[in-house]
Amino acid sequence: MGQAPNSQRIHSLDGLRGVACLAVLLLHVAMMLELWGPDGAYSLIPGTPAVIVFFVLSGVVLSIVPLERFRAGETYDWLGYYPRRVVRLGLPLVAAVALGIAAGYVAWRMGSTGRSATAVAFSGTPRQVVHDVLMQFDVLFFVSDDVQTLFGEPLVRVNSSVWSMGWELWFSLTLPLAVACLARIRREGAAALALLAGIFVSHWCGYFPLRLCLTFWLGVLLARRLPELSARRPPAACEAVALVALLGVIELAQAAQAGLLGPMDALALAALQTLMNVSCAGLVVLAVTDGIVRRALSTRPVRFLGAVSFSLYLTHSVVIGGLEVVMPAAGVTDGLAQACVAVLACLAFAVVFWRLVERPAIELSRRAGRALGESAGRHK
Repeated sequence: MGQAPNSQRIHSLDGLRGVACLAVLLLHVAMMLELWGPDGAYSLIPGTPAVIVFFVLSGVVLSIVPLERFRAGETYDWLGYYPRRVVRLGLPLVAAVALGIAAGYVAWRMGSTGRSATAVAFSGTPRQVVHDVLMQFDVLFFVSDDVQTLFGEPLVRVNSSVWSMGWELWFSLTLPLAVACLARIRREGAAALALLAGIFVSHWCGYFPLRLCLTFWLGVLLARRLPELSARRPPAACEAVALVALLGVIELAQAAQAGLLGPMDALALAALQTLMNVSCAGLVVLAVTDGIVRRALSTRPVRFLGAVSFSLYLTHSVVIGGLEVVMPAAGVTDGLAQACVAVLACLAFAVVFWRLVERPAIELSRRAGRALGESAGRHK
């Protein structure tokens, strides 16, 4: 969920990030409040594809400037980049996890048995509690695919949404490798096929780190063609057909993954899931090309949603988890009313978190990057 520097900002990509975050919000509101019962078809809300869109977007926006410098034969300030990126992601992430731990403790004291209340063994020994709390902050090595860890253990977090932040951090740290590899290739088509082959194998065998990392690399590959894509103006009819087709493939893959299409061969399911990754990348392409989608995503309300999307993503699960306990006690029992209250409360809290935590973190990250860059320049 990275963002480009202000001088390189593409407003439609901000808007796409906001729309994707809204999909994640709606999915978790429906699931956590069980609006359609415990066995509802929640997977049809494209929350998981929205995270794939986040990963592709990060690959695009983080590599725009390094690729431009590479094409111009100039060097990129990687020493300044690292503190900027780590502080930019790390401070809001730590704050969100701490918030989740506090909310989980309150929920546990109120008798809740939800995930946030049981992720930390608050009733255990001090040693166990400290261990569980520290594990909540471990996003680099305690990674998952939002279902299970690398070792097949269930994902247990006070703030379930932060699972993807481990991959954001890993990709951010390895961005120089991605840029160095993909900036030098001559056959982009072959490179894209190689990336998709890796994603297919990952879906087929279940080794999720491969496809999650390669999804970021797809974004870097798209960034190579960003100037050409931005200049293209597709006919409105073609753009509409493409949008419907991309969303259709995403929904089809989601239905298949949930078993709504009946039994499927592992190879066929992997192929469909790979097409979903392609479709998510296709949505990013549509957001860049000069057409209806780009203009719609560049409107002020959608751009505002994009501006607070990171804060919204980090905090919405905590807010919904708290409302699960509070709303019934306050007499709000209607499912639709609960959903409306939850969405509005999450948006309001995201704005507060953005102002108090994320925006100061952005400024601090810029100062940290400048300080290290100036220090390196003095020692040359």
